[in-house]
Amino acid sequence: MEIVQLASFLCVADTSSVSRAAEIVHLTQPAVTKQIQALERELKTPLFDRTGRGVELTAAGATLRDYAGRSLALLKECQQVITDLDTGAAGQLVIGAGATTSIFRLPRWLQSLQTVLPGIDIVVRTGDSREVVSLTLDRQVELGLITTPVQHPDLAVSQLFDEEIVLVASPLSPPTAASSPSGATLDGHTLRLPLILFPCGSGFREYLERKLAAAGIEIHVKMETDSVEAIKSFVAIGLGASFLPFGAVAAELTGGVLQQVQVSGLPPLHRHTAVIRRKDRRAGMAAQALLEILQDSCVEK
Repeated sequence: MEIVQLASFLCVADTSSVSRAAEIVHLTQPAVTKQIQALERELKTPLFDRTGRGVELTAAGATLRDYAGRSLALLKECQQVITDLDTGAAGQLVIGAGATTSIFRLPRWLQSLQTVLPGIDIVVRTGDSREVVSLTLDRQVELGLITTPVQHPDLAVSQLFDEEIVLVASPLSPPTAASSPSGATLDGHTLRLPLILFPCGSGFREYLERKLAAAGIEIHVKMETDSVEAIKSFVAIGLGASFLPFGAVAAELTGGVLQQVQVSGLPPLHRHTAVIRRKDRRAGMAAQALLEILQDSCVEK
């Protein structure tokens, strides 16, 4: 199997179209077809089923897609390491991070990285912590920033900092029958606030529900969205309250767009941010520089 064949195969698998893949890899459609046929002859099995809508992976094709993707990623990693060794060039750094981290933390860190390595090309892949872990394990990203605890024998995990999770509401109208404009009490074991939260299944939502359940506190979720900016907008106009990391709402609290709600009996809530990388992957110059920046940021906090 040749690298160009595998690259063409992966492109066909991703697009479900030989013609579209040919455009992307800058080859003719017959040339891509011959490459796929050569792979099928070598492996002695069909890799695609031809349908009226295009092509679909067979079971063998899906298996090859998994291994070929990891193999080409490992080869790209090797090429980057050699480039760093031979020329000292920083090359490209691919990072994985959650949306909240990407919006409120990552810009300052990347600004510091660009100061140290102005020629570095940066790619940021966003996803929840589970997706970032998967991307890191699959070598699709070199460094991952996560906010959900993880333990994996192939991953090195470095804790960066803890961040308070605060309950925020609109200052335009009281969120409940509060004892003060910024305070509320639990009604028995129920928090009488309509909440706007991240969707079920997200690490942040699972942590929140687990902590509140352990304290015997029931909540009413009125709305769900995976956008922190949407949540803040909804809260600001009085549609409900929300639990959010302090860093995500610091500007709005200072500007009076949101108010923090203190609830008697609510347990302390914190989010832990960590950086992960594969133990068997040599960190390139850019990754090493960013790790130092992250550690300095941790010390500052």
